[in-house]
Amino acid sequence: MTSPVQPRAVVRAVSRAAVAVRAAFGALAGGLGRWVRARAGSGRGRVFLALLAVVVLAVPSLLGLTLASALDGSDGHGGAGTRVATIGVMAPLSGDLSADGAAVRNAVALAVEEANESGAIAGWRLELSSRDDLARVDGGAQAADVFTANERLIGVVGPVSSLVARVAVPTLAAAGVPVVSPSNADPVLTGVGGGPRTRPYPSYFRLTGTDDLQAQVAAEYAVRTLGRRHIAVVDGEPRYGTTLADRFTARATALGASVTSTYPVRSGDGDDPPVDEVAASLEREAPDLIYLDADASFAGKLRARLAEGGLSVQVLGSDALLRPRYLDEAKSAADGDLITSLLTAPTRLPAAGAFVAAYAQRFGGVPGPGQADETRASRTSGTASAAASATPAADPAEADTATPAAAPSRSADEQADHDAAVKLAQRRAEALPAVAAYAYDAARAIIRAAATVLPGRPGVDAAVRHDLVAAIGRASFVGVSGTVGFDRYGDTRSPSVALYTVLAGRFVALSTQTR
Repeated sequence: MTSPVQPRAVVRAVSRAAVAVRAAFGALAGGLGRWVRARAGSGRGRVFLALLAVVVLAVPSLLGLTLASALDGSDGHGGAGTRVATIGVMAPLSGDLSADGAAVRNAVALAVEEANESGAIAGWRLELSSRDDLARVDGGAQAADVFTANERLIGVVGPVSSLVARVAVPTLAAAGVPVVSPSNADPVLTGVGGGPRTRPYPSYFRLTGTDDLQAQVAAEYAVRTLGRRHIAVVDGEPRYGTTLADRFTARATALGASVTSTYPVRSGDGDDPPVDEVAASLEREAPDLIYLDADASFAGKLRARLAEGGLSVQVLGSDALLRPRYLDEAKSAADGDLITSLLTAPTRLPAAGAFVAAYAQRFGGVPGPGQADETRASRTSGTASAAASATPAADPAEADTATPAAAPSRSADEQADHDAAVKLAQRRAEALPAVAAYAYDAARAIIRAAATVLPGRPGVDAAVRHDLVAAIGRASFVGVSGTVGFDRYGDTRSPSVALYTVLAGRFVALSTQTR
């Protein structure tokens, strides 16, 4: 694509040409006058002179048209200047999940800024538009309506919540808008279950696995690894079809365990769930494992209440527990609990180092110096959320390899600076919600598709969005969260499940399984 002509350069060139023309005409003026008088005496000469006058008078008009065209900034494709396309972010930017939403928005903003700075999309500039979905269906519906009305929109990163996705994705898909979610887990969104599989939303993609996968890994760990046989289930999900707890129950039962009871608890609709009532029932039942899928506040209160009552039982929880609120409520009672998540923490992602550093430099969110309790600082810094702090403390064996103590080639001051830099990098990674890495890759999937589709296009229309969806579906690149690529249903080709434990008041990553 040719670069547009710069107006000032054209003006200077035209001015120089005009001066040269005037000089030439001045030099020729005398001879030309004699030549004209000689020709004017004959009829054929007078006709020739008339034609010459027409040509001479046309020259200023041609120069004017050239100058006007240059000043208009035409780029050779019928457009004027750089065009603008919009990437939307749908996430909870207020409320209990606002830290997740802010991390998603910031990660996408970082990807957009990098794309604009590098000129990734020839002839186009990206802008960011974020909408607060409130982690509620009404917020998601409103955000989807706003986005579909944006004629510049080329894609949406989000939603974060599957509950929101259930109402927002149908609206966006009906408009042909590409949607790449960093964290949705509801199998229904990509047509899993319910008979022969079809793809309900052709423009929808996600970068994580499903609740089916999380339930399978959790059940296998509970029954095969831990050897638990009498399991109680606490289900705090809204009743919209099959819940994660339902899926865990089916998997664990199929593996030979007995799910002795299920306690449905619903929060967020007025009164708090009956913590004491559920705890008393669990104490009477005395299972050898509790599978806990409820909001972090209720789960933490229940965990503390069970410890107060003297019930010594291990908890295996869903990623809903991967929040500072669970640790704050449960306190030391949570030590030893196990939690599964479809998101892998940044310190477990080999390619996340540069992203974490760029994010921290751009948006901060790292605990300040002089804070003795680094774990609590990271949990209250404003970026703690799902899997915030959900990263391992440095493994002693790895630390010895990565940062040799008192190496002979380093002075004491150099060693101290080196150790401080390593510690700061670790704290930055721990303070960053895991969902940020996936949101960054979701934005890059849209941007990479746009780089192949938008150049030369006069604007964003249905055909452009159709081609963007096709390009995203063909995506294959190494991202921060791992290899980014989608199957024909829009699911990631490399889903993974991470296992965490609670140790001394912090989440520690134990392992990650890729399926």
